[in-house]
Amino acid sequence: MSQGFVTTVVLLVLGFPLIGSLINAAFGSAKRRGLVNIVGTVSIGAAFVVSAVALIVMLTAASSHRAVTVTLWNWYVVGGSLSVAFQATLDQLSIIMLLVVTGVGFLIHVYSVGYMEHDEGVARFFAYMNFFVFSMLFLVLAADLVFLIIGWALVAVSSYFLIGFWYERPSAVAAARKAFITQVIGDVALVIAAFLIVTNVMSPIGTHIYSLSMPTIFHNVASFQYGSSTVTWICLLLAIGAFAKSAQFPLHTWLPDAMEGPTPVSALIHAATMVTAGVYLIARFHPLFDRAPIIQGLVACVGIGTSFMAGIIALSQVDIKRVIAYSTMSQIGLMIYAVGMGAYAAGMYHLVTHAFFKALLFLGAGNVIHAMHDEQDIRVMGGLGKRLKITEKSFLIGSLALSGIPLFAGWFSKENLLGYGVLNGPGHVALLLYIIGVCINVLTGLYAFRLWAIVFKGEPQTARPAAAHEAPRIMLVPVVILAALSAIAGFFLWWPVAFGSVRVQDFTQFLSPVFTSITSGPLAHEPGVASGWIGMLVGTAMSLIGVGGALRLWLRREPDAETVASRIPRFITQLSMHKFYFDELYDAAIVRPLRAVAKWCRKLIEPEIMDGWVEGVGIGVDDLGNTLQPFQSGLIRDYIAYMVFFALLFVIIIVGVVVR
Repeated sequence: MSQGFVTTVVLLVLGFPLIGSLINAAFGSAKRRGLVNIVGTVSIGAAFVVSAVALIVMLTAASSHRAVTVTLWNWYVVGGSLSVAFQATLDQLSIIMLLVVTGVGFLIHVYSVGYMEHDEGVARFFAYMNFFVFSMLFLVLAADLVFLIIGWALVAVSSYFLIGFWYERPSAVAAARKAFITQVIGDVALVIAAFLIVTNVMSPIGTHIYSLSMPTIFHNVASFQYGSSTVTWICLLLAIGAFAKSAQFPLHTWLPDAMEGPTPVSALIHAATMVTAGVYLIARFHPLFDRAPIIQGLVACVGIGTSFMAGIIALSQVDIKRVIAYSTMSQIGLMIYAVGMGAYAAGMYHLVTHAFFKALLFLGAGNVIHAMHDEQDIRVMGGLGKRLKITEKSFLIGSLALSGIPLFAGWFSKENLLGYGVLNGPGHVALLLYIIGVCINVLTGLYAFRLWAIVFKGEPQTARPAAAHEAPRIMLVPVVILAALSAIAGFFLWWPVAFGSVRVQDFTQFLSPVFTSITSGPLAHEPGVASGWIGMLVGTAMSLIGVGGALRLWLRREPDAETVASRIPRFITQLSMHKFYFDELYDAAIVRPLRAVAKWCRKLIEPEIMDGWVEGVGIGVDDLGNTLQPFQSGLIRDYIAYMVFFALLFVIIIVGVVVR
């Protein structure tokens, strides 16, 4: 690929969503709903077309010309030692992210046309949505640390706008504020990590080079000694940034509350874009993580732990969107687990398939909420499959893919991801993490089919399901397309078992230049024929156990299954229902003490010190004015005398300084 072609791609991919956002913000209104819809959707669709063309050109290019970094402009230059330039990298990793963000984002935008049909703030909604996509694309393409941080922050700001879109609801405002504050913790960690990276980069001859260019930093990765404290701290800070953005323990509590936004927002943020940014960050900075084995182990443990915890919590939730939100947290945890143990391609592959079936589940939930007139409590649903036949079948496909049932997209990616756990991981705990991983398959099958059975099967619990109707066509088409992708994408992306030396051009081979050309540590060992099949069979068996248990409990309601479920220790059910008490813990440890300090300051410090200081300034100025008032006589001779006196005083001072 040529520099000119890549420059054109970058400008178009970033320009279309940004222009769409500006047009809708400046000229859109509820009266121009048709124009708003066209601008909002076409801008993202055009970005997807450009990304697809870029992929085709990349596949036809020589392997040595598939990764190109271009400089669009130099923003700030300090002598010859430091420059800040907007550089963009188009390589195999970034093109995958571009296609996911714009492709799935386009389908969600089309769906939003029907979902937001009667909302008066539709222009503001599409302006925010377009700006969010622009921010995510800006983050993905950035090849300079400063612009990476800017993109990282823009994603947080735009998500704040979207989560709090219905600002008249106090719960939505609180959720947006919570998400933003939590992500700022990760932003600060990322900034500190960037500072440490820049100040520790050394040239091959051992001299400092203050470079903000990520390709240059990765080229000089030997500056960071394997396992040193410097690279360990840098990767820890990068991991904190990833945990905050991807809702991983302990910075995970914002994600379920973010369901206060419109359902298309939930699909866009929690399926294909923002929550996957942490996975992308770790994958992009893999040359550093490969040199920090302690942090790799920490990342893998946090990912698998968050996944397990979120799976348990999802089993007791009664809000249809919150169940899917905790599912997102769990699946992102698996991706974090994969990149933590060095299986970067496996983590990215699950990122792609997850975007399909999780967006499908969120949009399917949106159809249910639309049919139930904004009701989200699954306890008042039931029997909706008779009224929402297309949505029910699509939701079933998404549930099968999420649960890892054979031949659906999630089966290819998730079982392959867990298959790496047989051979890789942090030290001697690799097998333990793998065992937890396959247990997560049971939890996934349980909560996925619990949701499907309660919502779509059985008898209606209230009169609302009987009056429900299928969503309009513009909301169904994106759902059906995502259902098709969730069903067949695995066949086209990757067959997870290598049959000897026979292998076609697959996902691993496509991404391998990104993860092998500049890496300083070993990549994860890929499962062979025997271990691959064993891992797939074990994982699939656990998934089927989870699905079967869910069907017996919530579809057939068999007494023996309910008896087994009743034997679950009470403390586990309490932990699940109260979300492991993290909100209560943070409230007691952080929120209440800070409020107490604020009240104390308001009561004692503000009136006496702050107000007194401000009032003192006013009193001092007033006294000075009263002191100088006699000199304001109104007589010209007095003013001439003052002028002559101060002029002579000035001359005396100057002469004294010169003589000295």
